[in-house]
Amino acid sequence: MNQEQTFPISDQLTYVTSPAILKKAILYKLDSYISGCGELVLPCLPGMLDYYMNVVEKLFSHLGRPMPRERQQQFSQMLQKKLAEGYNISATAMLVIQYELLKSPEKGMACQVILRTPTLGEHYKSWVDHRKPPLFGSYPDAKVLATVAEFGENSTKILDVGGATGRNALPLARMGHYVDVLELTPVFVEQLQTAIATENLSINVIKGDILDPLIRLRPAFYQLAIATEVVSHFRDVEDLRLFLAKMSDFICSGGLLLFNIFLTVNEYVPDKLVQDTAQLCWSTLFTSEELTKAMEGLPLVSVSNELVIEYERQHLPKTEWPPTSWFESWATGRDVFPLANGKPPLELRWILCRRL
Repeated sequence: MNQEQTFPISDQLTYVTSPAILKKAILYKLDSYISGCGELVLPCLPGMLDYYMNVVEKLFSHLGRPMPRERQQQFSQMLQKKLAEGYNISATAMLVIQYELLKSPEKGMACQVILRTPTLGEHYKSWVDHRKPPLFGSYPDAKVLATVAEFGENSTKILDVGGATGRNALPLARMGHYVDVLELTPVFVEQLQTAIATENLSINVIKGDILDPLIRLRPAFYQLAIATEVVSHFRDVEDLRLFLAKMSDFICSGGLLLFNIFLTVNEYVPDKLVQDTAQLCWSTLFTSEELTKAMEGLPLVSVSNELVIEYERQHLPKTEWPPTSWFESWATGRDVFPLANGKPPLELRWILCRRL
C-alpha cells in the first residue's frame, strides 16, 4: 500500500479551484504511482571518475531525483574505491550502479554499486554463445604459414600460445607438423579437443595461461612458437617480459618466435587513460622502446617487424579477407580511437625473432 500524506478534514476548509494548485496536488499524487529502476554500467577506469560522476548526476537529475550535494562527495569516494578495486582485478572489469526510484514521501533514489569481473574465458564463452563462427576467421594467418615454410617440408615442432579454436593449429597439424596448443579458455579447449578427435590429428592441448608461473613446458623443445592476438591481452611491460622470457626457455637454439603486438607510431607516447582504454579494448599497446626493454638480456634477436594488416591483406586469399568483421577496425587501432578522418597512433605489427 502506498504511503500518502494525510490532511485534516474540516468544515472550515474552503474549496480550491486554482488550476495551478490542483495540478501540483495531482503531480504529488502521481509521484506515488511512478516507479523506475535500472543499472548504469561503467568500465573500471579510475581516471574517468569525474566524468562518471557527471554522468550519474545528470541521470539522477533527469529522473527527477537529483543527488543532494552532501551525498555527492560520499558517493564519489565510494566510486573511486570501487573503480580502483575493479581495475586491479581485470582490465575489463565493469562497475555497475543499480538504482531504483523511491516513492513519496521519500522521493529519493536508492542505489548500490557492485563489480562485475568476468574472466577472459568467460568473455570468450559469451562470444561462443552469441557470435556466429568462425570467431577468428576460417583460414590460418598468412604470416604463420610463411614462417612455417622457412623450415622446409620437414615436420616442425610448434607451440601455439593462445590457440583459441585452432585457426592456426588445426591446419598446421593437417600439414604433418607436431603441434602443442596452450589455451586458457575452457570452451575453446573443448572445441579443439572435439576437432582433434574427429580428424585424429596429432595435437596436444594444454589448458593454462602463459603468464601463470606454474605453467611449465618442455625446455628448448620447440622449433617455432606462435602467439597471435595474445599480447593484446597483457597489462604491462612486465607481462610482455615474462612472456618473452618463457618463450626463450621453450624454443630451441635457432628456433623462431612469431607474435603480434600493438606498437605506437612515430614519437607518440600514450598517457595512462589511453593505456587503460587500450587494455579495455583488448588492444594493449607498447612503445618500441618498451618492446626493446622487454627483450633486453634475453637470447632473442629480431628478424622482422611488419604491419599485420598490410601483410595479411596482401597474402591471404582474397576470399578470406578480412578474416572477421571486426579485424580491420581492431588491427588499425580504431577500437581504441574510433577516428573517422585520421589514423590512430598505433599499429598491430608482426614481430619475428630468432632464439640464439
